[in-house]
Parts: sequence; structure tokens; C-alpha cells
Amino acid sequence: MGGLQIENMLNRMEAGAFFNQEQARREVVDYLKSHMSDVAVELEKRGETVIPTSSGSFRLTKEDLVTL
Repeated sequence: MGGLQIENMLNRMEAGAFFNQEQARREVVDYLKSHMSDVAVELEKRGETVIPTSSGSFRLTKEDLVTL
């Protein structure tokens, strides 16, 4: 996942609740590194997955990963 996709995710998270952007970024990246296989399966199966952070849960969809 590139920087643009992570930025898009963080922008969506920020719109939903107050959080520390740097901490949330680290948590999302750490989660993706540790659970990449599970995330890929969920995205393929359901078209979305939920990533837990200390700021709340974040819903990641296939569309979030598309670059223009």
C-alpha cells in the first residue's frame, strides 16, 4: 500500500473522530504489516475489512486502494 492510499484512509478516519494522525498512521501500517493475508482475504471476500486503532475502527474498502 502506497502513501496515497494511507493518506486517503487517514483522511477518512479524521473525518469521523479526533485522533493523533501520526499514531493512527503507525497503527494502520502496523496492522497491515501484521495481518496482510487476513486483510487480503477480507477484501476479496467482502470488499472491505475493519482495522482497529486506538482512535476507533477504520473500514477499508477495495475502492480505497484504487489509484488514479
